[in-house]
Amino acid sequence: MKVLKKAELRLWVYSGDIRNFSPNPDYILTKTKLSSETTIVFEIAELIKDFIEIKFDGDYSTLIQSMWAKYKIERTYEDDIDNSLSTTSYSQYNIAFRGYGENGDGINPELSPDLLMSNRVIYKKCGEITSFPLYVKSPDGVIDVEYYQGSTALTSEEFFGNIGDYTIAQSMALNPSSDAVVTIDKTATQTSSPDNSIVVSQAPADADRAVYTKHDGTTGEIPIVCVEECKNISYKVSFLNKFGVMQDIWFTAKRTDSMSSTREQYKRTKLDTSNGITYSKSAHQNVYLENQGKEKLTMNTGFIDQSYNEVIKQLLVSEYVFVQDKTRRSPTNINEYLAVPLTIASSDVGIKTRRNDKLIEYTLEFEADSDFIQSVR
Repeated sequence: MKVLKKAELRLWVYSGDIRNFSPNPDYILTKTKLSSETTIVFEIAELIKDFIEIKFDGDYSTLIQSMWAKYKIERTYEDDIDNSLSTTSYSQYNIAFRGYGENGDGINPELSPDLLMSNRVIYKKCGEITSFPLYVKSPDGVIDVEYYQGSTALTSEEFFGNIGDYTIAQSMALNPSSDAVVTIDKTATQTSSPDNSIVVSQAPADADRAVYTKHDGTTGEIPIVCVEECKNISYKVSFLNKFGVMQDIWFTAKRTDSMSSTREQYKRTKLDTSNGITYSKSAHQNVYLENQGKEKLTMNTGFIDQSYNEVIKQLLVSEYVFVQDKTRRSPTNINEYLAVPLTIASSDVGIKTRRNDKLIEYTLEFEADSDFIQSVR
């Protein structure tokens, strides 16, 4: 009987054409099975994550949020009778995102194969275009979206990818009895770029619902609620959600801005001994070693659906958050406003429910990612 002895994993993480990977892998991992174990596990999530850098300037058409990941596994088996060795190999292409599963989801939970957001209703500023992410793949991804105002059809979009499925794996268990990868996250269709597998659909300004159709013919509907705040300017915040893709959330109610500063200084002498002993009464005695500021903003969502509770949770732990700057335009698309990076300053937010709170709204504090005084070096 052949018994698994060791395994080697070669891993490539790259962008562009799926077939255009380097001859040299980015990682080579080798593990030897312990006598008390029956399985060898490679954990590759953090390795892949290092390569996925989100690039977003407000223009969804140039957004970079995924990479290709190819792995090749070589298993070595030992015959328990004559101790002879034999090897088998297996390779797989994958598409990788900076998504995550929650603790209660267990090992490598499957993420959504179609609508890549947790809320099932969209709130937006009246008259504004908003976006939501979709996954395009066969056999159960989205192939088209239609927008309506009441019963009137407005516009439609069709999405088709090339045939060819690839699994996304965070870790892989190697077992001679099953001889297969046993933990996966998602699948994707073959395209020239991994980001082509995600579609960011833009809802027309006057649409009140979107109907999407999957490859298997089933449909889903997303209500689009227009919010008009007479006294306040609405702001769109884009963030990387749990599915590893960019999503919009609108803050349509009150916004307040503030600023904090930090100083490091020392006290110098003001004495001038070049011509006797004197000093200038107008000279500063305290001199700054460092003087910097941070802009902060506090925004309110207005009243929203309870399904946005999951969106708020994901926003609080998101590593990439941007706010729409209505004074500047995206350098790649003059029709889009510039996306300015933020960090979440709120650390403790109570989750609200319709049962306990009747109407649901959230106030969150954000901090500018960059210093007020330009400090890029």
